[in-house]
This record gives sequence, structure tokens and C-alpha cells, in this order.
Amino acid sequence: MTTLGNGIATITPDFIDEYESTSEHGNIVHRILGSESVDVVLRPASLRSGRMSLGITDDTDATDAETALRTASVWTFNTARSSLNMSCVVQGTVTRQLDATRTVWLLGFGWQEVAT
Repeated sequence: MTTLGNGIATITPDFIDEYESTSEHGNIVHRILGSESVDVVLRPASLRSGRMSLGITDDTDATDAETALRTASVWTFNTARSSLNMSCVVQGTVTRQLDATRTVWLLGFGWQEVAT
């Protein structure tokens, strides 16, 4: 079971339709004038960010989830795929659209992982 919770609202989608994550690496490479060598400052990558889309079949649940995601909250994302579990905030746009079958609402949003 997949859930997103913020301590007030809980979103339980029927499925995850799309999930994408990226991390920006923090390494800094300085070119040395007159040399083929480089000087490197090693730094860790940033926390993950990305976009996901949740499938919700019930109209009221989809509307409530869209409203909840528009609040200023830190969300806890839990799923059976433990590598996806995180605390995150919504970033960018929140979209709600009907899929091609016109029976499932797809709720899409950008997210940024945060340290807890």
C-alpha cells in the first residue's frame, strides 16, 4: 500500500502511475590554465527531486488529494518499494487529469526530498 501523509491528511492512491527522481551532484571541477589536469572539489549529491503521478479512481478522493497537496506541508511518502520512501515537499505544479479510460484520475506533482 502506498500513502502520503502530512499529519493532517492521508492520501492513499490506487497505484503510482509515474515516478521519476534526479539528484544534482555537488562535485566542482576547476580547469587549470595551461594544463590538461583539473582540480576537483568532491561534494555529495543533493537530495532527490522529481515528479510523480498517482492514480485515484474515486472522484472525491482525487479532489481531496489535490486540495491536500496544495497545502504548505512536509509529506511522508511510504510505499512497498522501500527505496522510494522519503519525506518531501510539493514543488512546482499540481495537476489532475482523467486517464485515457476516463475512469482514473491522475494526480501529478513535482516534489523535493527534505531531511527530517
